[in-house]
Amino acid sequence: MKKFALSAAVTMSFFALGLSHQSVAKVSVKKQITVGDEPSMAFLRKLHGKYPFDVKLFNSQSLTTRLKKLLGNRYQFMVSTWAVEVPIEIKNNIFAASGCEQHNCGATNFIIVYDFTKNNLSAGIREGDKVNTYSEDGSNSPRVLQWVNNY
Repeated sequence: MKKFALSAAVTMSFFALGLSHQSVAKVSVKKQITVGDEPSMAFLRKLHGKYPFDVKLFNSQSLTTRLKKLLGNRYQFMVSTWAVEVPIEIKNNIFAASGCEQHNCGATNFIIVYDFTKNNLSAGIREGDKVNTYSEDGSNSPRVLQWVNNY
């Protein structure tokens, strides 16, 4: 009986507010999205000039999912070694974040590049004389190649 009374009271409240039972069923609750949890990579646009550590770049589910797929077992090496960094740069619709190993920047360093136009993620890992580049679409990102040649 209490359940019926409560249901009737709620229904009467809807009518008092001018809402029908059907319109209430259409109301949806939106999940609050934090930076980096968006399904797309658009959140990266907000990060220009900020440091990867300060914005918790590697806590971004959309980015880390794609990075793990792209880098495979090298992903863990990159995030565990990434210590010294420069501010994130967004130029010509290209996101770039780079970092290096503390006290060893010349030998061990990294770059992550995202091309907003192509929806393509690329990365580079340098360990001593060995440099590996990665790209979701198999292309050579000009920004990654610049990093390869200028570091």
